[in-house]
Amino acid sequence: MSENSFSLIVALPGEEPVAHELQGDAITFGRSPENQIQVLVAEVSVRHGQLVREGDGYRIVDPGSTNGTRVNGKPVGPQGVVLNPMDRLLLGTLVPAYFVPSSMLVANAPAQLIATIEASAPRAQTKTAPVTGAAVAATPGVRPGVPLAAPVPVASGGPATVKLDQVRASGPGVRPAPAPAAPRLPVMPVAGAPAAPGVSAPGAPVAPAPARPAAGVIPVKPVSGSSTVPIKRVAPSAPQIPLPKKPGE
Repeated sequence: MSENSFSLIVALPGEEPVAHELQGDAITFGRSPENQIQVLVAEVSVRHGQLVREGDGYRIVDPGSTNGTRVNGKPVGPQGVVLNPMDRLLLGTLVPAYFVPSSMLVANAPAQLIATIEASAPRAQTKTAPVTGAAVAATPGVRPGVPLAAPVPVASGGPATVKLDQVRASGPGVRPAPAPAAPRLPVMPVAGAPAAPGVSAPGAPVAPAPARPAAGVIPVKPVSGSSTVPIKRVAPSAPQIPLPKKPGE
């Protein structure tokens, strides 16, 4: 095994990875059995692509497969991409493959090499698109030049308290706060005007309302030096009809 020989490890879904040693100036791969490396997966085209010898390594070429080929996440076109040791390939959208020196397969199993490559592969980073002024203007309820309201803090373990000025009155399902009632001013009397019935003149003493006797109690005028003793009213009895006298009575 020469120092410049390479192998392509193909990991079919649900199967053990298989290492294919690359020999020759052009190695084709695809779903057809006519390829040097056959990949029996529907996502892979019949003649998906080929590996072309270039110097001491290989260049992978995809002339136009249906689902494409990627190297380290970047698409491969007809012009091809030069492969480096430990590169990660993706045939179609489901079949990963790994370009490794054949000498590393002597002391390492294909699964171990795959785990090493996957652990060192860079993770995809999510990019955030900048917000343009046109996007802000097109957002309903947002006016250009007006700062957005800060989020209302919510205390953990209890209900949130929202200030009325942080809630838009035009929002759906939100009732505006009622306007505060104007304070009632005292009515100043006009000199010479008669007082309204039931209303005492300003400054006049208010006479206490006479006490009403309780039901069933006859008030008794107090005797000098004594207190009022309530007397219970006797319930009226039925009228008595005199009986006729017997003879001799």
